Amino acid sequence: MDLAQMAGWFAAGAAIIAMLQKSDLRLKQGLIIHTVLYGIHFALLGLPTAVISCVIALARISLSIYTRSLLCAAVLIIISVATALAVSRSTVEILPLAASVVLTLSLFRFDGIKLRLGLLAGAVLWLIHNIYVQSWGGICLEACFCLSTLWGLWTMVQEQNENSKKEVCP
Repeated sequence: MDLAQMAGWFAAGAAIIAMLQKSDLRLKQGLIIHTVLYGIHFALLGLPTAVISCVIALARISLSIYTRSLLCAAVLIIISVATALAVSRSTVEILPLAASVVLTLSLFRFDGIKLRLGLLAGAVLWLIHNIYVQSWGGICLEACFCLSTLWGLWTMVQEQNENSKKEVCP
């Protein structure tokens, strides 16, 4: 296994662990680790648009821990769009851009279940991209990311339902 694919597998592991967190803060901290590893993976594969998306994602996740500012989200989206359009070499490279926009809005504006639904949508866009560029670690990462997100959503909904029953029937 080459170094690029190894970084992809480590990124996958970090993402899975992050998505299983019920705390939004721990989720975001885990995503920071995942994003650094993912950026290394794409750099080693020679995919500049994906690397730029990861750098912007790192800023996005880090800032979203401290602010929910729509202005901050808008600035990151504008930077994502401008940069991706400047360096994209093919249409499929627009998928990380679309994922970046969805993820930025989700991280800055949502929490709990809505946050995880936004992360799921971004993961699906990355999954399509990774299938096209044959990033095996990335494919595994996003597939596992989707599954762990769905598992996390299911457990959160179950927990909410149990809490609702407790409130209705003391």
